[in-house]
Amino acid sequence: MKVFLWPLGLVAALIAGAPAAQAQANEGAALQAFTTTKFYNRLITRAFSSLPPEVFHRCPALVSRGSQVTVVLPVTFAPDGVPNGGVWKQQFPVSGCGNDTTLNFYFQAAPERKISTVLAAPGDTHASLILQRDARRYAGAAVIATRKGCTALILTTTQFQGYGLVSPPARDPGNGHQLRPWRETWTMVGCGHTYNVPLDFMPVASGTQVIQPGGISEH
Repeated sequence: MKVFLWPLGLVAALIAGAPAAQAQANEGAALQAFTTTKFYNRLITRAFSSLPPEVFHRCPALVSRGSQVTVVLPVTFAPDGVPNGGVWKQQFPVSGCGNDTTLNFYFQAAPERKISTVLAAPGDTHASLILQRDARRYAGAAVIATRKGCTALILTTTQFQGYGLVSPPARDPGNGHQLRPWRETWTMVGCGHTYNVPLDFMPVASGTQVIQPGGISEH
């Protein structure tokens, strides 16, 4: 994967229509050029507008110090500069408005100027998109079991807590190991409360197990 940075300034300015600033690195010049277009600005605006206010809302104290773009699959371009293949991820750290987190969007390009947008879990989760779907289901089920009848839950952020598991203990086999377990906290809001749900991720040969070890905090 290739990673490069866009110093975008305030997200509020971006949504209002300000173009992305020039990338500091030379990598991904074609993709960087595409992000300055009105076409891409509309994609980003639509992505932000689809987020619930519990995840992201504008306020006078909003701070966003830039965004990071990661090329997941090599991006190809049509003659007019619009991507026609490949996948990239863009992350926007935001703070100051009650939910400090990172907003994560995936973009998949296809022929005929078709670019699909996927809203990923906010925060710094290490889970893949498919694994995020399973983890969200486990986290929600744990909250519902704790507070009966509260099913209108919104995931507001995720926090990576470290490698290795606590209970039952599972050691960290070290950097680069394919079956490296890790733990996170997923925060959900609903029914007037906030729930911090611990989740353990245990990679095995057939995939990754998601475990909710208990210990949900509510406030």
